[in-house]
Parts: sequence; structure tokens; C-alpha cells
Amino acid sequence: MGNARGSLDFATVCCLRLLWDEIYDNWVEVAQDAGLTVTEEQILFVVSFAPESTVTEVAFILQRDKGTVSKSLYSLEKNGLVARRTYLDRRYSGFTLTERGAAVLQELKEVHIRGHGLAFAQGFLALNEDERTAFARTAFKLVKYVYGDDYVSKVQQMGNLPACAVKLIDDLREQTSR
Repeated sequence: MGNARGSLDFATVCCLRLLWDEIYDNWVEVAQDAGLTVTEEQILFVVSFAPESTVTEVAFILQRDKGTVSKSLYSLEKNGLVARRTYLDRRYSGFTLTERGAAVLQELKEVHIRGHGLAFAQGFLALNEDERTAFARTAFKLVKYVYGDDYVSKVQQMGNLPACAVKLIDDLREQTSR
């Protein structure tokens, strides 16, 4: 029985590694085609999802160091894709997408949705709703395990997160705590 479990674990790890390679290689290609790095593309997604996010918040969500995020945000700002709003304390700024940034992000989303050259996206979109929900639930449970429930709580408590996202996180937390 232990051998069967070991085989299942080994197969799972191998599948995850192959999927990661597929996702990352294609993500790099899509980002580069748009003149961005993968980190810059991910930041665009975060800023669109949680407008007025600070460097610290974006770095926390993406689990990247603040220096990398700061440099990437500067590049995105310089290229007219995000706008900075400085708060009362000049050390803190919030970032939002510009019109151009929103258009670039929309193009990126369309490329990802079409799964252009991305077998993982095509396979994921071919799953039925129950399978996608089960996959999201499992992925969320693994994120909670790896980064801790505190990470999930802090993301959920961000003031600029849309209500639908807060509800989704609530639902996933409830479903994965069983």
C-alpha cells in the first residue's frame, strides 16, 4: 500500500513539474510578446484586481521582494501602463492601471484565454465547471498549506479587494477547512 501511495505522490510531483514548465515557458513568451517581463505582467493583474495597491501589498500578494516589485512598477509607470498616486506620506504610493495599461492587460487576458500556444490553458478551459472548481479548491488548499492561513487572511483583508474576491476567498476557506 505504501508503494502505491509513493507512486501516486511521484506521479503528482512529475505532473506538477511538467505543468509548471508549460505554464511558465508560455507565460514568458506571452509577456515578452507584449514587451513585458513575467513579473510586470503579474503586477498588472494584481493592480487591476486590487487598484491602489502599494508596493508592499503587491510584493506580499505575489510573494516577491519589494525591490523587484518597485523596479517593475517603475518600469510599468515609465511605459504608461500604471499610474502612481502618492498618499499623505510620500513614502507610500498606490498604483492603478492607466487606460493603456488596461488595454494591454485585456490583450494579455485574451491571449491567455485563447490559450495561444498554451496547452495548459486549453486543457484547463476544456474541464467542466465542477472540475475547474475542484482544481481551484485544491490549489487554494495547497496555497494555504504552503503560505499559511495568515497569508490568505492578509490578502482577504486588503481594503482595495473587490467584494466578490473577498466572498470567493471566504467560500474557498470554508470549503478547504473541512
